[in-house]
Amino acid sequence: MRAPHLAVLLLLGVHASAPAYAGSTSQGSIASEDDWFANQYTPGGVEVRADVRVFTLFALLNRAGYDAGPVERAHPVPTYRYGRARTLVRERLATAPPEVLLAARAFFAAHPEPVEVYLARLLGGPDVPGPAGELVGLEALLARAEREWPVAALRAETLPDFRTEQRAWLPLLDAPFQQAARLLGLREGEPPPRVVVNLLESEGSVRAVDTGHGWVIVVGPATRAPQAEPVVRALARGVLSARLAGRLGARWAGGAAALKDARARGAGEGTVDDYGVALLSRALALTATGAPAGAYEDASREGYFGLKTLSRSFEDARPVDVWALDGLARAVTWQAPRK
Repeated sequence: MRAPHLAVLLLLGVHASAPAYAGSTSQGSIASEDDWFANQYTPGGVEVRADVRVFTLFALLNRAGYDAGPVERAHPVPTYRYGRARTLVRERLATAPPEVLLAARAFFAAHPEPVEVYLARLLGGPDVPGPAGELVGLEALLARAEREWPVAALRAETLPDFRTEQRAWLPLLDAPFQQAARLLGLREGEPPPRVVVNLLESEGSVRAVDTGHGWVIVVGPATRAPQAEPVVRALARGVLSARLAGRLGARWAGGAAALKDARARGAGEGTVDDYGVALLSRALALTATGAPAGAYEDASREGYFGLKTLSRSFEDARPVDVWALDGLARAVTWQAPRK
């Protein structure tokens, strides 16, 4: 059966499996990203791909009850809108053997970490620093799902959907990523950001994942059409959160008052540190994507004040983390506009 199986994969444009991570079993292991289909690249060389391991993880999450998505009907029982690929996977796995589901639920209960931590483990490998390194057994769980559930067949069936979504991103990323790298002061030689398309995720989702050797932005299905600004914002937020961790809350005079006003208008951040990083990353993303004035006004109505003033701070030749406090102070000293 091996030869016919390989023939089908080759017809689909799938590469031969790459070696599994050290410590995993070669039989039924989860191969790297190169074995699903050829990665695609923007004209400037930004990699946009799908990932076998991310697909299998989210197949498990969806079967285990991950229902996040736009609400189609709220009452009496909420229903959610999903794209074709996610709907197909959820329907097909609804009758899959329950033993894998029980094992997955037990693993998730024993490791109650954010999804970004799981993604860091899969995209960065078992040696990735931080909590992701503690997710021992995740690769074995995914390998079991591959063996006992029709995950490979579902990947093949949803391949056209992934290819279409990948291609839609290709014209959008080069200039914004180049601008973001310049504004963030990323050093030459650092691994460039990569984009992973995940159609089993919530619509409009954008997750920045630090793999320990470069950032990966995992994007869900686009709501209407892909937009570069949320992707750049997620990248900036990830980078700046790492640089500014714990440095804003106690030192930003007026930060607590700004956060209180922002939350009253809809901002979701819960701490001064998080809100300061959100302002900086939004200002950077709007600057890098050449957003119109209306985008700044929309952000202000949502509780993210002073972004136009803050965006001018990025003209400072010093690294962002050096001028961040001064920039935030200048940006929010004025009275926020009334609704």
